[in-house]
Amino acid sequence: MIAKFGLEREIENRLSVIDYRNGNGDFHFHSQIEICIVTSGEADALVNNKRQRLKKGEISVALSYETHMYLPVTSSDFTVVIIPADLCRGFTDNMKLRRLSSPFIKDPETTVLISRYIDELKTHLNDTLMSTGYVYLILGLIMKSVLPEQKETAADTELSSKLLMYIHNNFTSDISLSSVSNHFGYNPAYISAFFNSSFNIGIKRYINIVRLNNSVKLLKENKYSVTHCALESGFNSLRTFYRVFEAEFGFTPKEYIKKDSKNL
Repeated sequence: MIAKFGLEREIENRLSVIDYRNGNGDFHFHSQIEICIVTSGEADALVNNKRQRLKKGEISVALSYETHMYLPVTSSDFTVVIIPADLCRGFTDNMKLRRLSSPFIKDPETTVLISRYIDELKTHLNDTLMSTGYVYLILGLIMKSVLPEQKETAADTELSSKLLMYIHNNFTSDISLSSVSNHFGYNPAYISAFFNSSFNIGIKRYINIVRLNNSVKLLKENKYSVTHCALESGFNSLRTFYRVFEAEFGFTPKEYIKKDSKNL
């Protein structure tokens, strides 16, 4: 099963609590932390290479860039919490060299508390201080319940972070696999394989996704032409921009913005 990069989740990149019925789409991943609690029925949760059947009240946790999916066994309802990594920097920094011992939480005492905090979070989403507090309470309970353990080496983690930072700081320029590899002093084949292994996505596609993210933000401001938004976001031609945009979204830029405005 091939995981898809959650492009629209990246573009939104905001704290949210969403209710779903019978699943929430394809096997996917994104930079945000995603917590799913089953509120009725039963579902199979997949996180990376682990699968677990969850009953009402039980929880799965996918950290940044971990692949995940929820498959209903019976008619099921879910509540999903999306937490941008920048909102909980203390937690994400703490987890750089660690992973959760299990992505699933079934302990009744813990799940009841987390569920209560999620309800409070939903009520206080528009209050930045309160919502951030509840996010840390939820993450604290998760860390206490499924104790983190060591993962890859510090060198691998450091390179992963540096690659992402370099791309996000330079996507408007003419960067490529070759230029990124030269900057870090590695063979392009190594960087390509390392990036795929770390993030489950090719580096070329990731660069284009970062550029698309920026172009959509500019388009939504309704101040600039499509050409301006494309070139300002690092695309070298309007033709390339349209091809990449439609491949990722299934719409032209104008169709996408029109669709988005109807959903506001």
